[in-house]
Amino acid sequence: MSLSKADNSPPPGMGIRTLSLRDQAPDCEIRINRSLYDIRTIVSGKKVADIGCGFGRLRAVVEAAGGEWTGVEPFDGPAETVKASAEDLPFEDSSFDVVVMDAVLEHIPDVSAAFTETARILRPGGLFVGYVAFMECYHEISYAHLSFKALEHLSEKNGMKLEAVSGGSRFGIDYHLNVLLLPLPVRWLRPLVAASIRGLLKVKSAGGYCALRFGRGQSHRESIETAKLFYRVQCLRQSNGFEFIIRKGSAGDISSRAA
Repeated sequence: MSLSKADNSPPPGMGIRTLSLRDQAPDCEIRINRSLYDIRTIVSGKKVADIGCGFGRLRAVVEAAGGEWTGVEPFDGPAETVKASAEDLPFEDSSFDVVVMDAVLEHIPDVSAAFTETARILRPGGLFVGYVAFMECYHEISYAHLSFKALEHLSEKNGMKLEAVSGGSRFGIDYHLNVLLLPLPVRWLRPLVAASIRGLLKVKSAGGYCALRFGRGQSHRESIETAKLFYRVQCLRQSNGFEFIIRKGSAGDISSRAA
């Protein structure tokens, strides 16, 4: 088949859509190389479901903070845990203040169902917090390494809101090098490699500021805000994984979505 017009299609890997930086950024607080929350504050006095709890290391933290801990594991574990999958939780609707999944989401076969169940058991205004792998390579049995946009989409789909995400402390590059070079003792290099990546991205961000400010004539404020967002998004795009805070909507918010 011949083409009547010149083929002006973009290079392979480029989509049809034209996306701006803000299209790609999550609509939430972004932290780079900083912890997102203190779990002791999050669980203080709260009823907590610790899904994928392993041997229950979080139990002592929750109880020391005056909270009530319920551990969930799909495999046989300590007698105090509930044996169940994240996709089918044996709890009443709106029965927990906090759900924790720390390095768990990537190991769930049906991650969409897990988000639906999390939203169901959370009380209105309740928090879903944890860590999820992104650029981290395959480990144990991992199914769904989630981007920050996937966290945002799955939250919104289930009446929740991604409020904050944190990345950029470690990157896929330094993690993969560590895995590749094992058993060589190179783990100590990871912070140095990660710091170098952040430094390079800051240089690129500064170059972007100059291009916007002096090349396109944008204001200082607009140029610096765009450059900072570029740095944050680039750090997220290459992050090993993310800490996240997701909040279930209030009763009013949920009712309006259902209407």
